Amino acid sequence: MNIFSTLIISFLFASGAYSAFGQRTQASSSTGIAYRLQAQFHPGVAQAYEITETTSVIRTHSDSSKKSYGREVKYFATFRCIESHDGISTIVVNLDSLLYKFNSQGVDLAYDSQKDLTPKNFADLNNYFGPLNRPFNITVNSYGEVSKVEGEQIEFWRDYFIENKDGLDSVLYLIWMQSLDRENLLHYGDLQKRILPGRSYAIDSTWKSVLSMRIDGVVYSDTVTSKLAKYTGGYYEIITNDTIRALPQRIHVYGVPEISQLTDGYAGINNVLSLTTSGTVDEVVSVINAWFRASAGIETYTQNTTSTMKWKLTGQYQW
Repeated sequence: MNIFSTLIISFLFASGAYSAFGQRTQASSSTGIAYRLQAQFHPGVAQAYEITETTSVIRTHSDSSKKSYGREVKYFATFRCIESHDGISTIVVNLDSLLYKFNSQGVDLAYDSQKDLTPKNFADLNNYFGPLNRPFNITVNSYGEVSKVEGEQIEFWRDYFIENKDGLDSVLYLIWMQSLDRENLLHYGDLQKRILPGRSYAIDSTWKSVLSMRIDGVVYSDTVTSKLAKYTGGYYEIITNDTIRALPQRIHVYGVPEISQLTDGYAGINNVLSLTTSGTVDEVVSVINAWFRASAGIETYTQNTTSTMKWKLTGQYQW
């Protein structure tokens, strides 16, 4: 990542209020000036992002006993546009390196992909090790809708696990398959998550879209309302403060040796996205408070999760 910082071109795109992309346009109603909120990708231009995720969990079992754990995850990622035509762009995403820390009652574990030659034998780590250094392509239109997620290495390892399923522990099989599935890849690789509408809106205007996120191994998805909160200094700030729900799904959580069946869940999302007038996502900060109920065998438990996600642009360069 130090290499990336030396390649940063601070003024790769004009960032003024009247740049070619972010030019102000008059709204059709009386709401005032409208701004086109759209991510813009340029072939031959790449962005480097630091993705951090801090999570704390409290689980309550049927006998009222509790279990807690915390996790810090940091990916260094490269987003590289290889094609953009008629509003359809293809982005190669690579999660280049990983810093991982986990702590629970009597358990402390750390992993650094740049220093540790082999991954440590810890099931929870596999949730984050799966997509590491396995590039995948995201095809997205000007409205932020993803039509395709694919990657040769991703597909190779999916096929490998499917072919060897009978010889693998069922929990590890589920973890690895979910770490390589579409929802997990988009959770880290799709910064805009349909929040950017690809249309023009005035300050305080709102719009609806479907938001999906994976929080501590659970996929939550629902229709949410976003708002253009302000425009200042060449940056648009879009806020999404809403609730998304989890449909029934099979999951694995730390400390439960069996696969669990989630029956009910929801997550409160406070998401702030900063977009430059040149169409680059500068930062996304998402604070999530989630709850779910699940069962494993005859045991039923509930889990409260607090997670903070942050995607921060650290550099742009030509390749």
